[in-house]
Amino acid sequence: MINARIHDGDLVFIHKQDWMENGEIAAIVRNGQTCAELKRFYYYKDKSLLILRAENSAFEDYIFTKDELEQLRILGKTAAFQSQL
Repeated sequence: MINARIHDGDLVFIHKQDWMENGEIAAIVRNGQTCAELKRFYYYKDKSLLILRAENSAFEDYIFTKDELEQLRILGKTAAFQSQL
């Protein structure tokens, strides 16, 4: 999330909620993963399409449709962070 000024080692505070507004940074766990990831959240209800976008151009978007949406667990919204730099 370097383009959002969140770097490895930073402390991130998450407000627990199970749904996001488009453009918010969400803490999300994908099936089979043991830790959460931070991604920008974009959901298009009419297409049953969810795009999770990294704030680092080195990483590609995750795209989920219909049944694939059940593979995700939203932990909450990034409320604040504390930089270790």
